[in-house]
Amino acid sequence: MSLDLDKRHRAMLREMGVRVWLPQAAPAAEAVMDVAAARAGAAASPAAALPEATPAAAPVAREAPPPLRTPPPRAPLAAPPVEAREAAAPNISGAWSMGAAQALYAEAAHDQGARWLVLAETPAAALQREPFSPFEGDAGKLLDNMLRAARLHKAGVVLLAPLVRGAAAGVGAALPEALPALMASAQPDVVLVMGRLAAQALLQSSEPFGKLRGQVHALHGAQAVVTYDATYLLRNPSDKAKAWDDLCLAMSRVATPV
Repeated sequence: MSLDLDKRHRAMLREMGVRVWLPQAAPAAEAVMDVAAARAGAAASPAAALPEATPAAAPVAREAPPPLRTPPPRAPLAAPPVEAREAAAPNISGAWSMGAAQALYAEAAHDQGARWLVLAETPAAALQREPFSPFEGDAGKLLDNMLRAARLHKAGVVLLAPLVRGAAAGVGAALPEALPALMASAQPDVVLVMGRLAAQALLQSSEPFGKLRGQVHALHGAQAVVTYDATYLLRNPSDKAKAWDDLCLAMSRVATPV
């Protein structure tokens, strides 16, 4: 059965994606004649029907694969600096020591005055000197001026305990044990924490120091205010006004004699 398609039909089928195969008479007849001639030649000469031997192809030499290379060992990642670890997750366990608390302005103590506890961040070298004096040097003079400006020399009791960060063995007592005992014996009305790192460690907070300032915190049942330490203020005198604001906040929590 054959299809009788004109040019228009074929064009339509091409547009539809249908391929039409038409028989070609002449090539088919020629192919039949070629087959018949081949058979006659094979009958006349059987050897002619045998194909010629094709020489075997020489094996192709393949290159050996390169040996596997073992990657060099990776160097272990360096641990972050101690300052970065402590700033991210401050912890007072074993990182801080506290020196013996001493009374300030005892000769001018007011009977009805408030009870203050000053926790001051102090260099380890200063605590190693005997006897330790919080008012020694330029930082000590500035500390005295700050406390007197806040009228602490007119308060009932003022205790100062130096805090040392990363102190060597034998310098002060471990802060986690010493602080609760001091708070229980001193029973302060307000605690003044001086020093950025000391404040973050005592409050167990990784908040920036600017967010810790300007508010009242709870520390072992007492109200606490944080501010800059005197050593920092010597290097950054422009922050003295902020320190005065912190002292005013602390004074507002207690009744200070005139």
